Amino acid sequence: MEKHRGTGREANAYERVLAEDRRVVRGTFRVSVGGAHAGLAVTVLVVSLFAVVGGALWALVVSGVVAFACVAALFLVVHRGRRGSAAVTRAYLLTFGWARWL
Repeated sequence: MEKHRGTGREANAYERVLAEDRRVVRGTFRVSVGGAHAGLAVTVLVVSLFAVVGGALWALVVSGVVAFACVAALFLVVHRGRRGSAAVTRAYLLTFGWARWL
């Protein structure tokens, strides 16, 4: 491929800026198992709060929604090609990994 003085340099600078932006976005949305554990703890706390304030029915509704989200995440992960414990770990991170942003 022939290099042009102005065009090649502009494209490379543009690609470097895009790569840096992608790296920042990946770092922002990165989740960890520790963050997922914190998300699970917050979820258990919220379900317990619903049980105390709203009764057992509301606690069942909220926990059912969380269970549905976990099963949907597991289905999505398995559909995308992960298997076994890697699929369960990824579904756990997808379901409860939001706590890092609190």
